[in-house]
Formats: sequence, C-alpha cells, structure tokens
Amino acid sequence: MPVVNLETLAQDFRRAPPVARSVCLATLVLTFYAASNPWYRVPQLVYKYDLVFKRFEVWRLVTNFFLGSTSIQLIVQAAMIYRTTDVLESGPYLYRSCDLAWQMFFACIGILGATRPFKAEIHLDALIACLASLASLTAPPGSTTSFMGFFTLPLSTLPYLLIFLGLLTGGPRGAGVAVAGAVVGFVWFHLIWKGFAENKSFGNTHTPGVLAEYGRAPGWLRDLFGERWQPTNGGGLKKGGNAGRGVKLNVGAAGGCCKSSAAALCG
Repeated sequence: MPVVNLETLAQDFRRAPPVARSVCLATLVLTFYAASNPWYRVPQLVYKYDLVFKRFEVWRLVTNFFLGSTSIQLIVQAAMIYRTTDVLESGPYLYRSCDLAWQMFFACIGILGATRPFKAEIHLDALIACLASLASLTAPPGSTTSFMGFFTLPLSTLPYLLIFLGLLTGGPRGAGVAVAGAVVGFVWFHLIWKGFAENKSFGNTHTPGVLAEYGRAPGWLRDLFGERWQPTNGGGLKKGGNAGRGVKLNVGAAGGCCKSSAAALCG
C-alpha cells in the first residue's frame, strides 16, 4: 500500500498556482461539507434562479460551481478542474493568474446563461468543460491528455470526452450542460485570445480578440494576486510569455489533484 507523505503533499499544494489551488480546495471543501448532511446542505448550495434573484440568496451563485459529486466521480472532477486551471496558469496565463480569475468570473456568468434551458442546479461539470475547451484551444498541435492513465488522446478531444462523460453520468441533460460549458470556453477563447475572423494558426503573433484589453484584471485584483507589475499584451498573453508550448495533461493520474508536476507544461 502506498504511503501518503502529508508534508510533501502540503508542499506541492503550496507550490500550486493560486487559481488551481483555490478551485481544487473549494471543490473538495464544499463537496465534503455537503456530503456530511446531503439532505439538508445540498439544497442550500445549489443554484435556483428564483431563490437567487427573488430571495437574494446570492451565495448560490458561487457555491454551485464547486459542488461535486458525492460518489467516486468526485476524484475525477477535482482532478479535472485542477489540471485544466494548472495548465492555463502554467502556459497562457503564466504570472497572470489574476487575469484568469477575472475572465473566469465572466465565463461563469456565461455558463449560467448558457445552461438556463437545462435548468441546471450544479455547474461544476460545465465549468470543467469550459476550462478544458479553453485549454485545448490555447494549446499547440500535438498536445495530449492521459485520462486516468488508461489511454492518451489529443488535448483537442478533451471537451468531447467530457461531453461523453456527461452523457454517461447525466444522460442528455448532462451532455447538454457540458456542451454549454464547452461553447462558453470557445467564445472565451475568441473574445480574448483570437478574433473570430482570424484565420491563421493560433500563436504569439495572432490577432487578439475584441475584448482582449478588457480581459485584464483590475488593479485591486492584480494587487491581491501580487501581480501588479506583470506586463501583458492584452488578455492573459504576457510579454515574453509563450502560449505555444506542448502540453501533456495527465487527468486523474496518480498523485491526486494537487500534484502540480503531473500537469506541468512540457517545453
């Protein structure tokens, strides 16, 4: 039986990028909190339109994005949300975690709108699909993902895999929620990183999206992340940064959701 070194695990967790660390921790804490008394606590955390906008239970706007499954599926969900955000923070948002957090806020608003026809109450899977879509679009050709160590696929297929998993776990409604999240990620990419009319391959010389300048985090958020003086070219693209590096994303591999080295970008 493998021995878990808590000290090493804690060090890996502290070294993880701030957004990846935060979303993974929020997912685990909220899910375990809800699982301790699911009949009472889960209904207090899920998204319900009438309760949010008529009774002003605004915390639901946040908690529903980090409420995972109470089954073994939680391991995959926690690993997925950690790996995708870690890849983004290690690549196109390197030293610009504040921009990722800022843009993710608006992406979550888009997810709430895109999933409205499905009356979804929990949006963690949609958020994962959104981040996976953005990660696959910002990655160069040849980037791969290893799912649970069983098989390796091109990273560009990851959103489709998540849609298929959504179909298996939630039926057509689950697949629809995942599709909505992936579409938001696609729009995010084109609004920030590459204009819709741009035909050439994505890279460091691409034409940015129309909202690239607005994708920069405000000063107070840059200060919060300690990234006030990190230069950008608009959106999350850095001067001196490189969005076109190979990515090997090990989804759900051994080491847990907080093992950053397993999701590192490969130069």
